[in-house]
Amino acid sequence: MTLDQYVRDLREITAQHSDPVEITDLVVPLAKKFAQSPELRRPEYRECDAEQGFGVHMLHEEPNHDLAVFLVSWLPNRGTTPHNHKTWAVVVGIEGQEQEINYDRRDDGGKPGYADLKRSGEQVMTAGDTACCYPEHIHSVRNVGTGISMSLHTYGRHINYTGRSEFDVERKLEKPYVIRVADDGYARTQVLTKRRIS
Repeated sequence: MTLDQYVRDLREITAQHSDPVEITDLVVPLAKKFAQSPELRRPEYRECDAEQGFGVHMLHEEPNHDLAVFLVSWLPNRGTTPHNHKTWAVVVGIEGQEQEINYDRRDDGGKPGYADLKRSGEQVMTAGDTACCYPEHIHSVRNVGTGISMSLHTYGRHINYTGRSEFDVERKLEKPYVIRVADDGYARTQVLTKRRIS
């Protein structure tokens, strides 16, 4: 499957469905198929942001920031803080071992800047494994392998445009969460070309 075909399928699914569970159920098999594409094996997609601990390589987003597709590469023993997405997401493991830790929120979210989280479970994703996230789902991700890990991430909306949060579990804090997206020449060209064609 090519990126073009994957995006066409995403557009068709989201035009016909609005429920995040229904959407992710339909996206999972397509994402697993696309994750096997040779397109995703470009050397630049393995590059990581040393300060951030992972590299976020944009493959596609719509002009309004919907339907964002990223390839994320992770340095060993690096990952994210606990965070939510404020949109649906489907993740497929491509290479390596990524530990996902899930959290339940115990407070009602009514106090700005405050969040009381409880760890609720974990899994380790390897190549071909999938995970679905929903708007209020909270998790953290860490590369627990010895080499770079890679995964395909598909979101209903670009995660820097959803107003999502990251959490400090110990201090019970919540604050806005924005990540750095790699300035990939090749990926940027692909996105701009698709926008002109669409």
